[in-house]
Amino acid sequence: MANFPDETTSLCPHCFRPVAARRTVKNNAVYLEKKCPEHGALEDVLLWRNDPRHFDKWRRQPARPVRGGGIPQETASRTALNRKGCPFNCGICHNHKQHTCSVILEVAHACNLQCPICFASSGTAVCADPNLDQLERMMGAIRESAGASCPIQLSGGEPTLRDDLPQIVALARKMGFDHIQINTNGLRLARDPDFGRALKDAGADDFFLQFDGVSRDVYRRIRGADIQQEKMLAVERCAELQMGVILVPTLVRNVNENEIGDIIRFAKKWMPAIKGVHFQPMAYLGRHPAIPNNEGRILIPDILAAIEDQTSGELKAENFIPPG
Repeated sequence: MANFPDETTSLCPHCFRPVAARRTVKNNAVYLEKKCPEHGALEDVLLWRNDPRHFDKWRRQPARPVRGGGIPQETASRTALNRKGCPFNCGICHNHKQHTCSVILEVAHACNLQCPICFASSGTAVCADPNLDQLERMMGAIRESAGASCPIQLSGGEPTLRDDLPQIVALARKMGFDHIQINTNGLRLARDPDFGRALKDAGADDFFLQFDGVSRDVYRRIRGADIQQEKMLAVERCAELQMGVILVPTLVRNVNENEIGDIIRFAKKWMPAIKGVHFQPMAYLGRHPAIPNNEGRILIPDILAAIEDQTSGELKAENFIPPG
């Protein structure tokens, strides 16, 4: 049996102060219990359905100290990463014991979609994007802290809104980064094949493609636009360019969880252009109007069960390996 309860730290969803929390087992499920000095006892958050022993296997274990794995003290001070401390500042600093495995570099703030579920609430009335000189300094800090062998993902907003995105890719390649990925909704790839070719010629390796399903209704509900055909065309364009694609479905309860198997079959059809599928349960942040109740959440055991069921056992839950 899993070793519960165990103590941790969480945040109050109302005032965002750090609060003591603990994981407990109730009715063969794992919950996070927490209490705020100002807002009192908070609703238990469901972390894992069914056998708690599986939760113990799948949750990320505390990292061992890694020599040279974090951002150096002088860099942390220079970039103000440590101004407020964990968990309020993003990025790895000298207080962390984990190393950087992949870097997301936001090169654009605006977006050409207004997704009802967007966790970042990206729009058009935003601050200026970093220029090439600023990006070069940012990449320099990344190279100093994580090394050029660390994969770098150019993200946003929607990075393909920048006409100079090929120049940014070329800059990252010039600075020695081994793997450069573009995180995109794919609309410009579908509409402008020359832009995709320019990204390839500049040194981009693959695309992390927002891809929520195979039906039109899914995109209307999740992305607020009828863009299913453009998603399909974006994959076709990448295949023509011989550029790798990772499909990235955002899973929303009662919207597209029934298309998990169809997404996997679509990926198989487009191999070897499609390299994999990265399922992401929806994060209830940004534009989403409310936090769901526990039954409204999609959790890892739900995804694993759906994969096995919707592929008729071709893929089984036991085929997937927890993070080590």
